[in-house]
Amino acid sequence: MRRIAPYFLSVFLVVAVLLTTVAVWANKQVTNTEYFVKTVSPLANDPVVQQEVSEKITQAVVAAADIDGRLGAYLPGQLDFLAEKSNAAFQKLVMSLVGELVESDVFRSLWSGAVRVGHVAIKQVLTGDGVVNTVVAGVLSLQSFIQVAIDALVAKGAVFLKDVSFIGSDYSIEFIQPETLQSVQGWVEVLQKSATLLPIFALLLSGLIVWIARHKWRGAQLVTVVWILGAASVVAAVKVCKNIYEGTLDAGNETPLLVYRALTDGLNQAGVQLFFVALFLLVVIVVSHMVKRKRYESTR
Repeated sequence: MRRIAPYFLSVFLVVAVLLTTVAVWANKQVTNTEYFVKTVSPLANDPVVQQEVSEKITQAVVAAADIDGRLGAYLPGQLDFLAEKSNAAFQKLVMSLVGELVESDVFRSLWSGAVRVGHVAIKQVLTGDGVVNTVVAGVLSLQSFIQVAIDALVAKGAVFLKDVSFIGSDYSIEFIQPETLQSVQGWVEVLQKSATLLPIFALLLSGLIVWIARHKWRGAQLVTVVWILGAASVVAAVKVCKNIYEGTLDAGNETPLLVYRALTDGLNQAGVQLFFVALFLLVVIVVSHMVKRKRYESTR
């Protein structure tokens, strides 16, 4: 029975290592706004995100400016085509200025600020403290981006935009699906407790395996192998979940996927680091045992 017990407990340890890594990572993403912002902020440099933000801002400004309507009120019917040409020229100007904006440091700063506000709303939804609308929490407001674009257009001579109000309108992009927030909303308290208790459980279970093993060095070897398997299972789980999540997104809705990838890359990296740390410990244990055995044999 004592021979079998360490291997039997090792199965539970693999699961514990997997759950521990995921719980600690997920808890940090949910509760730590600074960590979340640090993880997601680099997406400001992603061409896909820049393109989506550019299109949203351009559409919002062009629609609110209503060049067709403004000129149509003054031009006779036979000159309507001038309103269309003016609208096209204005749209081209907006696209050019917004294109410069999304490639600037100003955009990166605005993106980080918007992500910070978005995460606060997400945390409030998941913890039940304040915001209860998951649709609001799952989006990133573009109000600050639009204001910068408007200021640039006014500086170019489009002074009529000073009278256009964008306040209260829904100018935003989705960066986390509402369904994702709803699916984890009831598990946050469990997650927070798991992030504390699971690491303790995994360490105690590791110690128990070593203690009940007939040879302590073999028990230590077994534990490090199990931790290697647990780390590998984390990397595999990330890949599987990523493929599943990609299948749930609509075509053209790339930002939530990019956010998910940015977040899970951290989990994947944690799994890889844990793998190599455990592998290093295994090598140390094996080598130290071989050296000790060789010394023992030489003294006989």
